[in-house]
Amino acid sequence: MNNQNEKQLMTEQVSMQIIMRIRQIIQEMSKYSKHILENYNITVPQLICLHEIYQHGPISIGALTKIVFLNNSTVTGIVDRLEKRKFVRRIRISKDRRQIHLEITEQGIKFIKKAPKPLQDRFIDRLKALDEEKIALITWSLEMLVDMFGNKETKMKIPTPPIHINQPDGMPNIEHEIY
Repeated sequence: MNNQNEKQLMTEQVSMQIIMRIRQIIQEMSKYSKHILENYNITVPQLICLHEIYQHGPISIGALTKIVFLNNSTVTGIVDRLEKRKFVRRIRISKDRRQIHLEITEQGIKFIKKAPKPLQDRFIDRLKALDEEKIALITWSLEMLVDMFGNKETKMKIPTPPIHINQPDGMPNIEHEIY
């Protein structure tokens, strides 16, 4: 087998391993999502939106969609359900009737304070146990994967690895573009 074929085979094996690990993460998150829904009667996307409204509110639906990486119609449906449960309310912030923001209600604050975290405590505890370099490496790797899976028409921006990997001089991170 020539060098090109070996590289192709290795790339296919590595990509399959990455896909399997991503599927494993999705499966674990799905199990936890089901647990939250069954025990707290809220979905993880609803919980994330409620948490972000609590952290950043009053906030527009447009700004919320950018924070939670969901499309506008999905967030609107989530907000409708949260509003129905009286966890959030829509407010007008100007005379322009189209300018509507979301704020959390007292009932929403009470819920968020007793609600579980959107991620399992086990994961959070393990993350806390890691040193800053490992956390930076995980974050960097995830950013790379997001860019690699991104829209093929856009330029892929590869974030510079954390300083400890290839920048011992402490130079600032600069993103590189691949066309």
